[in-house]
Amino acid sequence: MRLRKLFRRFYLASLMVSVIAWPAGAQQFDLLVRNGRVLDGSGSPEFRADVGILGDTITAVGKLSDASADRVIDAAGRLVVPGFIDMHSHADRALISSSRRAREARNLVLQGITTVVVGPDGRNPIWPITDEIAAYRRGGTALNVVPMVGHGTVRGEVMGNDYERPATAEEIERMQMLVREGMDAGAWGLGAGPEYRPGRFSTTEELIALAKVVADYDGFYYAHQRSQSPLPRWQTPSIAEGWRLTGTDGMKETIAIGRVSGIRVVGSHIKAKGPSTWGHSSVDVLLIEQARAFGVQVYLDQYPYETFGGGATGVIPPWGFAPPGTDRAGGNDAPLWRTPGLLNKDNLRRNLDNEAYGPLLIADTEFMLDLQGGADRHIVVLAPHDSNLIGKTLTEVAKANGRTPVEQLVDFAMEGDGSVQSGVLFRPVAGHRFDVENYMKQEYTATGTDGGVTLEPQPGQHPRYFGTYSRKLAHYVKARGVISLPFAIRSSTGLPAQIIGLPDRGYVRAGQKADLIVLDFERLEDRATILSPARPPVGFDYVMVNGVLTVDDGQPTGTLPGVVIDRTKVKPRRAATDSVRG
Repeated sequence: MRLRKLFRRFYLASLMVSVIAWPAGAQQFDLLVRNGRVLDGSGSPEFRADVGILGDTITAVGKLSDASADRVIDAAGRLVVPGFIDMHSHADRALISSSRRAREARNLVLQGITTVVVGPDGRNPIWPITDEIAAYRRGGTALNVVPMVGHGTVRGEVMGNDYERPATAEEIERMQMLVREGMDAGAWGLGAGPEYRPGRFSTTEELIALAKVVADYDGFYYAHQRSQSPLPRWQTPSIAEGWRLTGTDGMKETIAIGRVSGIRVVGSHIKAKGPSTWGHSSVDVLLIEQARAFGVQVYLDQYPYETFGGGATGVIPPWGFAPPGTDRAGGNDAPLWRTPGLLNKDNLRRNLDNEAYGPLLIADTEFMLDLQGGADRHIVVLAPHDSNLIGKTLTEVAKANGRTPVEQLVDFAMEGDGSVQSGVLFRPVAGHRFDVENYMKQEYTATGTDGGVTLEPQPGQHPRYFGTYSRKLAHYVKARGVISLPFAIRSSTGLPAQIIGLPDRGYVRAGQKADLIVLDFERLEDRATILSPARPPVGFDYVMVNGVLTVDDGQPTGTLPGVVIDRTKVKPRRAATDSVRG
């Protein structure tokens, strides 16, 4: 026992030496953060230290009492943590835009985000990657950008509009060439969205073939999986035929891609959607733990909410508003449903009154209602014809009017003023706390927003755009104690860096880039809600990207110090082995 204690002391001492630089004599820094409680991103407990920065790099971490700097931040009583790395971001289209305001990404920097992984759901905003990277650099960005090759993008480049089928061997070879071009240009891996067009028509073998290209570069794969529900998002019971995909199939596919290709794979914005799927996190965890036991490098990322989807939504499927007899075979995401003038409430009434289509439409609507959480979890967020409905649930409105939930949905559509097809829009709460917390507690689950830059938040917009990281820290750490503070910080910093393979971000250590947050944890408040989604958090006092403050004393500075993290310009490290923290 005594030998074990001596060994533990030696290990801790060697760990401190490995992560803290103890400079000799007085030093001059550009920026000095004094007296902070440092959580270094590894999941280890906090320690007291000063952090010295020269240019864009942390050059010293330790006791720097004799040092001086052009700017000194007193972090006494506050946390100093690495900048947050958003594992699933839709900020790319704003960051390539001509709008300076969009590039400042204020809703993101105000919650401590310093780096974003883009190319979500398999989509690139510009192709080829060289042009995308050039667009970020041309106007500057507030955030560092990790570029990815989008599977849907390369599939579209090769197959054009003829994509509603499996690709041929020759087409897959051409996709492989494009993936290799993207990786050679500086991308870090392959992003996919096999629940979306055109990726949903791909086979697992196609995805594996492209992942094998990424393996040559020690890259990673992350995906909006093929399904995370009882049915994929493009299906309803009247559309589904034969074998039905489920969330289990989506997770199994991601694991298979990792097992065969040998690369790191991520099931992105993981969730269990709708009461019929609640508890499914336990199945995913079992599948992942089994795969990891056999050496498959499987990870997850998650935004910490029970409500899903970026904006407000209706419930009645689009085919219900189309002329009776309109072919539904293309799915709920078919381009047909975007035809101007095709969808209207007169068609809805005709479909409901039709002996063949009426029962199908009712069944599909009931399915969608359950998938999105049930009537008591649909909160009205937009009602152009009656603002008194806002904040009420579908159950409350239906009960007050003596109607069933489906009858009330039909009435909403019929009584609407035409500005919203379904009459009102909802923010559905389709998840359960058990699943959110169960996914969150796994040591391989990173944090992501699945959000982007928002300049004019619309009714029903998800609170994740402003509140993802404050929600995780204030609610799940401070209020509920689901995970520890070091564990939560690691999930947003060191773990994403490990998954991506970033060599110089994600930790508070000498030699790392100066992406840092000074956080007042005691004062931290998550303020974004379903009805007020655009309220930024309180407590993120200072945020810096590459040594430049993007948030100074709680206020955004409007600076654009971000860089494109070009894989070809850095020396990637092999992903470290996992270890359970805090």
